[in-house]
Amino acid sequence: MMTRAGTRVLQRPVAAGALTLFALLLVLYSFSIGLRATRGASITGDEPFYLLTTQSILQDGDLDLRQQYERQSYRSFFDHPDGLWKQSVPRADGRLVSPHEPLLSVFLVPGFGLGGLLGAQVQLTVVAAATFALTFVLVAGETRALPASWLATAAVAVSATAFVYATEVYPEMPAALCVVAVLLVLRRRELRQRDALFVAGLLTLLAWLGMKYVPLGAVAGLWALWRCGRQARLTFLAACALSAAVYVYLHLVIFGSLTAYSANTVYEGAPAFDVLRSHIEFPRRSYRLWGLFIDERFGIGRWAPVFLLVPPALPLLLRSGRLGALAGVLIGVQLLVATFVAVTMMGYWFPGRMLVVVMPLFALVLAQALTRLPRLVHVLAVVLGVYSATVTAALVRAARDGEVTIAVDPFDMHARLFTAMASLFPNYVQWTVETNLLTAGWLLAGAVLLAMTLRLVWREGRHVSSARGPVAPGGFAPRRPTVDADVR
Repeated sequence: MMTRAGTRVLQRPVAAGALTLFALLLVLYSFSIGLRATRGASITGDEPFYLLTTQSILQDGDLDLRQQYERQSYRSFFDHPDGLWKQSVPRADGRLVSPHEPLLSVFLVPGFGLGGLLGAQVQLTVVAAATFALTFVLVAGETRALPASWLATAAVAVSATAFVYATEVYPEMPAALCVVAVLLVLRRRELRQRDALFVAGLLTLLAWLGMKYVPLGAVAGLWALWRCGRQARLTFLAACALSAAVYVYLHLVIFGSLTAYSANTVYEGAPAFDVLRSHIEFPRRSYRLWGLFIDERFGIGRWAPVFLLVPPALPLLLRSGRLGALAGVLIGVQLLVATFVAVTMMGYWFPGRMLVVVMPLFALVLAQALTRLPRLVHVLAVVLGVYSATVTAALVRAARDGEVTIAVDPFDMHARLFTAMASLFPNYVQWTVETNLLTAGWLLAGAVLLAMTLRLVWREGRHVSSARGPVAPGGFAPRRPTVDADVR
């Protein structure tokens, strides 16, 4: 028998929608558990090293991996017959630490401790489902269009990239949860002291999940500083200063450098500045600005064409509630990091890894497109959303049947609907005449939709009322005033 509290929750549409989405995604993401990363191992890339650190914490109470290698205890979760290679070089005192921020390993202690690799994946599944449930709350609060918000969030959540990273042992999905949680707090008109402390804590977690998320944290932190009251601003600055000092001190103690990357065998203790400089490159990586979306193998638009609507529709966020501009800036910042800072967009991981942290924010863009762009775009978005979900289902079947693996050759699956579209996407492994022509075609199509979006935003700007928000185009009713209580 349902309790009164449960009845009250279900009577609130936003809460009911979030709980429904959470339950559905838990079931869906359970099919992601157990998909093999390679022919020889169930996990690969950086995944085993995060779990190796978790195992060291549980067995030895430290981050030193020497005993795990000596005992080969990693074989309890890493099933490659050749064993686990070493990704890092020993410190001067002999300690061997993983070249990754340790927070994900610490976070996975409960799941791994109870059920090993399976337990860790189940824990990450809950995190992923919660991330998109909270994303729906955020999007619904910004748009006031519940059906469009639910459908847009579901479309992002069931994409192949979100599906795979729901259980991949990477910090991407926990970091995405931190981003969404920060934005939910920042919806307040003015941050109080406890809000400021909460945001500072979330930004600290983001940094400890990965240095690559620091730019996102910096942008969100500046926004929070602007929204703080006087006393809360002092509290926020003090908390951030303390967090930064602890971060620097512990990195020097653990890694002997400001970055965990310096422990990697590639850099062999190089100074933090040299490590960061080696990551940043501009001319040869500029194609990734669109390649991350339209590359035949690693473009997220290849796996979920509904994402192709996101870049040209981004300007809609300029006039979309309290946090639209911030969400757009965060997406842009991460796209720049993925383009010019990440060493490669093509690695032993499933496509889209570098964009997962802001992928939930795509739902806000799609929801705005569903409510503000012409009906033809609505139909296109629905068709692309259905196709994207179909690709995810085909990937599950192909991986379960052993046709492909998740980290090595997922793009080789033989599903007719998937292979039929391959010729429409450029392959940036080789620059040919076909590659250039396809690129030009996609950029032209994007430019047309972008011009449509900018025209709409410009028209809305001309009709902004002195009360609040734009007059909705195309005969749509004006948006109702924001009521924070509806989404808390």
